[in-house]
Amino acid sequence: MTETTETPIEALKAATEENTLPMAQLALLGTVETPGETRALLRHGNNRVEIVRIGDVIGGRKIVAIETSAVIFARKGVAERLEIPERDAQDQRPDAA
Repeated sequence: MTETTETPIEALKAATEENTLPMAQLALLGTVETPGETRALLRHGNNRVEIVRIGDVIGGRKIVAIETSAVIFARKGVAERLEIPERDAQDQRPDAA
């Protein structure tokens, strides 16, 4: 059985809108949990989307953990956390298009 973590609607909308997510850096679009493995969906600054696993190396940073809405990288003993981006409350209004 496959389990999926729900991607917030704000992130789904932001992933398909221009000039919403930072384009010059990585963006976490979501995570997928299956028995024994969790993967993450990353969008690179060049718009390339990639599914990654624990142990993969992205831009010199090794993925050491994948959580429901975050990826944890390590480089030279320093941990970095990449989370699913949230939009401003103003952009979340139903009338904001």
